[in-house]
Amino acid sequence: MAMPPVPADLGFLAGDPEPVRPQAGPPAAADVLPQAVADRLLALDGVDGAWIERDAQGQAMVVLHYSRPGQPSHLPASVSGMPTRIVGGEPIRAY
Repeated sequence: MAMPPVPADLGFLAGDPEPVRPQAGPPAAADVLPQAVADRLLALDGVDGAWIERDAQGQAMVVLHYSRPGQPSHLPASVSGMPTRIVGGEPIRAY
């Protein structure tokens, strides 16, 4: 199923999303946000998802799903010493 084009004004989503890579087993403790941290992130305006991913080099990062259009300036650049990556630009919908 093809993804709809991303509007050009969403600079942080200017390209296609990266594919999801299945995980071989349960996440390591280091790859799970503590509940208090997750709760604090999900309380931020427009954030409706927060999790930890690893890039191709194995570097951990906190991913924040931001459900509003535009560049969010109020989101943290790092969380618990890990850089953040912002994804989204629209609400999460079940299909």
